[in-house]
Amino acid sequence: MDKATLRRIDNTLKHLTKVSDIESLHKSTLKDEIPNVKLLRSMLDGEFHFDRDRLRELFQSSNTFNERFLMKPIPTDEHREQTLQAALEIIQLQLVELNDMEKNPKKFLSWFESISMCDPSVSLKFAVQYNLWGGTILFLGTKKHHDKYLSDIGSGKLLGVFGLTELGHGSNVNGLETIATYDQNTQEFIINSPTWESQKYWPGNISKHGKMATVFARLIINDQSNNNNNNNNNNRKDMGIHAFVVPIRGESTTNNKYGELLPGVTVRDISLKSCYNGIDNGGLSFKNVRIPRENMLDRFSRVDANGQYHSEFPSNRHFAMTMSVFFIGRLCLSLNALSLMKSGLSIAIGYARNRHQFSTTTKSKQEIPILVYSTTQLRLIPFIARTYALDSAHKVIADLLTNSTIPKEVIHSYSSGFKAITSWTSVESLQLAREVLGGQGFRLCNRIPMLLDHADLITTGEGDNTVLCQQVAKFLLGKYHSTIKSSESSTFKGELSYINHLTSQPPIISSLSGNGGADNSSVELNSIVFHQWLLEKREYILIKTLHSRLYGRMDDELIEPNTERWFSNWNQSLPLCKMITKANVDRLTQSFFLNKINQLASTFSVDTNTISMLKNLCRLDTLCQIQKDLGFFINNGLLLGESKWIQLQDEITHLSRDISPHAHLLTEAFAIPNKFNPLQNSIE
Repeated sequence: MDKATLRRIDNTLKHLTKVSDIESLHKSTLKDEIPNVKLLRSMLDGEFHFDRDRLRELFQSSNTFNERFLMKPIPTDEHREQTLQAALEIIQLQLVELNDMEKNPKKFLSWFESISMCDPSVSLKFAVQYNLWGGTILFLGTKKHHDKYLSDIGSGKLLGVFGLTELGHGSNVNGLETIATYDQNTQEFIINSPTWESQKYWPGNISKHGKMATVFARLIINDQSNNNNNNNNNNRKDMGIHAFVVPIRGESTTNNKYGELLPGVTVRDISLKSCYNGIDNGGLSFKNVRIPRENMLDRFSRVDANGQYHSEFPSNRHFAMTMSVFFIGRLCLSLNALSLMKSGLSIAIGYARNRHQFSTTTKSKQEIPILVYSTTQLRLIPFIARTYALDSAHKVIADLLTNSTIPKEVIHSYSSGFKAITSWTSVESLQLAREVLGGQGFRLCNRIPMLLDHADLITTGEGDNTVLCQQVAKFLLGKYHSTIKSSESSTFKGELSYINHLTSQPPIISSLSGNGGADNSSVELNSIVFHQWLLEKREYILIKTLHSRLYGRMDDELIEPNTERWFSNWNQSLPLCKMITKANVDRLTQSFFLNKINQLASTFSVDTNTISMLKNLCRLDTLCQIQKDLGFFINNGLLLGESKWIQLQDEITHLSRDISPHAHLLTEAFAIPNKFNPLQNSIE
């Protein structure tokens, strides 16, 4: 978003809300401006609000969605069966189809966020059944696979497993050990787990419900160029990681309605976990399991009857293309984390309004709600602001999924970065919500500790956050490097186009300081344009620093990529990758949130109270992200003035204070079903 647009948004919002600067908020203007809950809920629910309401009605009315495991221990098998039954009841609503992941991803993501309001095991059951098991068939298979499997997968009749991660390999998927050897005589693939570490590990539906699995394995074929070699082992060629459909259980029997394990298939249950105990995770290994040649998912590559290998992409790109289709699952987990945060904040705000402690003076016997205290406000209100900002950002990303002009690498970067930052934020917010509840925060029936445990898993599910940050940093680094080394143009495009408009000083400094000097200590901390400049400068400086480390000169010699020296520098720079990802997501989040506010301002221009609230949520969120990295901004001369740190804290404290009287309205707009919001009107 360019500076002119930002100025226009800032000026438009100031005009609409009649709030010229942060000082007017200190006079309690905001306290008197009640936001419209219906408008807020409409913004959050989006265009698929009818689908969301039908899910809320189901959750509230069906006993299947009662969270019995929070009241007393229940057998693991009961929890798993209840989770499956809940998933089947959601399927019966027929709100989405499996191919919506490809044809209508915006609708699918909205639906997935909504089902995340109930027991998180239910949404993870769908993540396994739809996103992973069904997703591999949909995105990696061809018509013969779609016709054979997708209908039964979508209806829940054919439950399956996503066999990617192994005990010994998680993030380094390219190092998987499971092998699929092609037997030309029988035109079959032989699936084997050669080591203990090569067992497929963690995927849901393994230990009980799954009937089939998509197994990612190293494709081994005969080397056609080495026909004179009689040694079979030396005649084999490793073609890298490919996906195969492998049956693991037979038909239903009177003793086992999910079917007995097939010959050569070994399954073990990995027992209780800290969360998601409604999911039947396990280990899965194979010994000489044969499958027909047609069971290879062949969208990008295939093996013909003669054992010849054919691929649409060169070997160095095949694996990347195979993995690139799974961004939808990563976005689903990011929305899962966002939904957990919404639920936790709703519960915590209800408790903080109902819990009274101490009085304003020793003469008064009237105790006040703990939400009145600034320390409570600072633990909750900034995360409400962050939730609204991240919600808007996810909606913008969902819109981009059907835009054919957006490169897949951009979507991959967005899904990786936002999943990492959203899940980390969710854990942080739920921990503080737990602390606000005090002893009540330990009780499972109040949901907070359960939500916290489940959010914690998302930080490593669908990719370890730290590793995902490396992918985002590599993407941005590549874009930066290709631009500055280009002989044709030094103009940045796409994700880094904002760099072209960056100025050494914020664009508003001359008008604010009066002399256009270098000292920006008088810049108002509530300026939206100033915030954007700070976020852009931070991301640019960090990317430039990483580039200098990896491609800079040492001993008057350029550091060559893919060398020991380059790796050493990269390894030392991994903490910088996390900083870059945070900077990138913060910049995008603020930009996307402003875009949403601007849309609402033009559509609902009469409701100035709601626009005012959203604008100040945006300000609060950005100020909090700046505060978290205050040392960087001061060290790089982006924030000047001896007392900037206390000014920044005061702005955050004042905004949190003035927003807090409306906190219950802001969380009411999340529309968490009463069944999952236990402390709305009491402290127990």
